[in-house]
Amino acid sequence: MQCTIGGHGMKIAIRILVVQLGIALFSAALWSFFEGGRAGFAALVGGGISLVLTGYTAIRTFAVPAADAQRAVTNFYRAQVRKMFLAGALFAVAARFLSDVYVPVIVTFALTLTVFMLALLWETSDG
Repeated sequence: MQCTIGGHGMKIAIRILVVQLGIALFSAALWSFFEGGRAGFAALVGGGISLVLTGYTAIRTFAVPAADAQRAVTNFYRAQVRKMFLAGALFAVAARFLSDVYVPVIVTFALTLTVFMLALLWETSDG
């Protein structure tokens, strides 16, 4: 897969997003099977929140080429702060509409976060 935005960092972000999507879909299937369709949908929402936050941070961090290290760090920290506010808003909406099945939202979101730990083990040469 060729990615022109942000080079290597964006390639890793896309790989993280793909794995997070797989986890979200698998989790949603399990929740649907064992707890019903509404729980499956809630799991998709939790996974979707994770995907939105990861995608937003990747775009804000890597879409603008940083001419120097200071600008790169500034882009990263700004993206992280904005991501926290976005996370709060998305979880608030999910809590408002899915309060009866909020556990799948949180569990699936947490499962998708494990991808960041796995990403540390990936070879840097294969993106």
